[in-house]
Amino acid sequence: ARRVDAFSMELDSRDKRSPPKNFTFDAIFDEHNSQEDVFADCRGLVSSAVDGYNVTVFAYGQTGAGKTHTMYGSTEAPGLVPRVAEEVFMLLSKYSHEANAKVKCSMFELYRDDLVDLLFQRRKGVVPALLDIKKDTRGSVYVDGATERDVANPAELLKCIEDGQERRHVSATKMNADSSRSHLITIIVIESTNRKTKQVSTGKLTLCDLAGSERLKKSEATGSQLKEAQSINKSLTALGDVIEALTKHAKHVPYRNHKLTQLLSDSLGGNAKTLMFVNCSPAESNSDETGAA
Repeated sequence: ARRVDAFSMELDSRDKRSPPKNFTFDAIFDEHNSQEDVFADCRGLVSSAVDGYNVTVFAYGQTGAGKTHTMYGSTEAPGLVPRVAEEVFMLLSKYSHEANAKVKCSMFELYRDDLVDLLFQRRKGVVPALLDIKKDTRGSVYVDGATERDVANPAELLKCIEDGQERRHVSATKMNADSSRSHLITIIVIESTNRKTKQVSTGKLTLCDLAGSERLKKSEATGSQLKEAQSINKSLTALGDVIEALTKHAKHVPYRNHKLTQLLSDSLGGNAKTLMFVNCSPAESNSDETGAA
């Protein structure tokens, strides 16, 4: 796989007699681009969330293609989520003379069809509440029984996210030594109250680091990992069905087919704004997975 220009890429066929396949995207980043370049291209979505829109950003692709690096990065090269944390509070500070703002964070992993509250503080004798995905009177999705942390600055938000990440399920597969075996979903809710009119606007920023999308044969998963992989593929199929229905303007959008799409139902379609990163491996041995993505 290689970048041709700012908007298109080529994928060589495993059959050398066939011509390369061409794909077109809104933007393409390769090894010559920095994390700053990636964030600069989607910075406007943070402004939309502060303005009261629901925004979703996904990282999708096979294990080892760089989804978690894109979303979270490293200390030396911070990814999208740490930069979003800084940007949210920079914008709120900029408009603090116009509005008071509250920021809340919740984090979940969807592991083998179970929704897990990653911010729940485990204590002896305290059992986590049963989580239930519901909608409030305005049609906004929330998770009943989940932990929501109030955060007042970027450091508190990043600490919250760091705490959640430490509890995520990872395990080794043939594809990656430290493979994410669940969908990691970070939800940042921004509630702004206009100082003059007292009007309240609520925006939601949902950041999804999706689990690896490779075929079972490729990952060589067995036993419990096989069940994990089957569950991951089932949820990604449900997400694909929702996105397809939205692009075709179908009357019925199958949000209720899976917990992943239920959780995202107010952040996909309608007035919501959605961005998906398709993370591709440049290796020829992964060309089938890249083409399928």
